[in-house]
Amino acid sequence: MARFPEAEERLLNKLICMHCKARNAPRAKRCRKCNSKALRPKSRGA
Repeated sequence: MARFPEAEERLLNKLICMHCKARNAPRAKRCRKCNSKALRPKSRGA
């Protein structure tokens, strides 16, 4: 997707809340916006 591996890692290394769709830090245990534990890794795309 991105031209540089460093940029791609920074953009895609996130967790997405499955309730409110907020972006969270990769080390997060709960969503920063709705406090849910339902987090998934950001999809890498095709």
